[in-house]
Amino acid sequence: MKKVLQLIFGDARNVASVAAAVALAWAVAIALPAASGWVLVAALIVAAVWQAA
Repeated sequence: MKKVLQLIFGDARNVASVAAAVALAWAVAIALPAASGWVLVAALIVAAVWQAA
């Protein structure tokens, strides 16, 4: 659990990427509720790749 919290709240870039992923999933949930989970997973994967670079 400590690693998850560190991943999310480690620095400003982590917080921004997770916030952007959640906001994107929330926006999709309004239009296509069934797709919001998949969008969140995809956005978090993109955020992880961005953070690793």
